Amino acid sequence: MMDRIDGQYKVYEKPDHSRVTDVDLAISKLLQAQIKTSLPGIHLYSEESPKQPIDRSLPYVIADELDGTSYYIDLKKGFSHQSAYYHPDHGLCAGLVFYPRINTLIYAVKGQGAYIEEGGEAPRRITPPAPKPLEALTFAHPLRYRGERYNNLYRKLGADDDRILRTDARRTLMMARGELDVNIFLSPRIPYWDLSGEKVIVEELGYSHSYLNRQPVEFGKPPPKPNLGYLICPEEWKEKFFTETPRLIA
Repeated sequence: MMDRIDGQYKVYEKPDHSRVTDVDLAISKLLQAQIKTSLPGIHLYSEESPKQPIDRSLPYVIADELDGTSYYIDLKKGFSHQSAYYHPDHGLCAGLVFYPRINTLIYAVKGQGAYIEEGGEAPRRITPPAPKPLEALTFAHPLRYRGERYNNLYRKLGADDDRILRTDARRTLMMARGELDVNIFLSPRIPYWDLSGEKVIVEELGYSHSYLNRQPVEFGKPPPKPNLGYLICPEEWKEKFFTETPRLIA
């Protein structure tokens, strides 16, 4: 990513009108080759790899080769790589998010805590953020969303404008640092590769990660119908947002 960030790549448009670059595709090619040789028997489910139906009886690496391609192209920041490991007996049990621009890696293994490596230093365990009162909680507003839907929702939930933070792929890092508390995604379906790497990390840090109807997000299981969206928030505040958010967005 960093070798080619100054524009040594081509940009293509996918059928869904999102963008992809030669960098995304090169990472995907490398990932497919390495999993085949280094992790025989492990399947790959990623944004840019050939799609196959998910078989939950098999183990998978789930990856977003370049999470935040538009940020990479336009802003040269706010992008990452996400990966996770799914085992049929244990569900999502490992996840990582890597930010090459700042050489920072966050990762977690289910039941073993979350860790961070910054600037090539030795890994250190991340202390879960301390509980906050409602009036101190911060809320994530997707940086590229231009409407007022999120602002209006968060104000109704009690947030002042200075506690509504514009976020990109660095939201996981912000949660790990205790800077960001509540993420609500008003989308009926988010691809597994956009959530899986982050999920194990934030759960190890004491966050709840589910659909707005309280159902847990599980790899290979489709969202509920209808799905009002997704919620990531401190475990102690989840009931408030499970109860109030659906009523407010209705």
